[in-house]
Amino acid sequence: MVTGLIAWSLAGLALTALVVRAVHRRTNARGAPLRPGIADQLTVLRIALIAPTVWLLAHGRYLSGAILYAFLIATDVADGIVARQRGETSAFGVFLDPLADILSTFAVFTVLVIQHLVPWWLYALLAFRYLMLGVGSLFLSRYSGPVEFHATLPGKIVGVVQAAGVLWILRPGEPGREPGASDGPLFAFLGLGFVAIVVSQSIIGYRHIRRARPRARGWHGGSSR
Repeated sequence: MVTGLIAWSLAGLALTALVVRAVHRRTNARGAPLRPGIADQLTVLRIALIAPTVWLLAHGRYLSGAILYAFLIATDVADGIVARQRGETSAFGVFLDPLADILSTFAVFTVLVIQHLVPWWLYALLAFRYLMLGVGSLFLSRYSGPVEFHATLPGKIVGVVQAAGVLWILRPGEPGREPGASDGPLFAFLGLGFVAIVVSQSIIGYRHIRRARPRARGWHGGSSR
């Protein structure tokens, strides 16, 4: 058991290094050395914790997995506070932070749905949410230039409920348990939250396109200035 956890942790560290390198290259065209601040280091730590958390949950170590997941969520809260207090906002952190959230949420929910702890329809909503975000961001980046991710109030609310929901789901800790009727309200609430985020993403994307069109017309028409 310990050997498997160590192996997964090392693999997670290797994957984290690749992700950090790729994000740094994308957000720093000049290729300056990477000197992440404390907030960015917490975000990197969150990505590194994904692999051991998934391993623990996949092997039925729900209490240990829940504790590690709670610590993972704590780093998410802490990096935002540190970034604001120390003024450490950077292009690297702005891109890496939501990516860490997506990777951690998707990984944990994948384990939960495989072990029948969450229903498939809820997982499908989550997958659609991230698929829409990825495709929409790619489209907007090609259509109107680089897209910056910013936290929204609906996203923060859903994030808190989502984290609390995962910890509640892990409470019974029985592999192969079919989602019970007692979890129905929680699943419905999470589903509504995911739908709300999809709607919010659609509105934000539409506004990006509306702002980009006047700039495009002005450029093609030739400015007098």
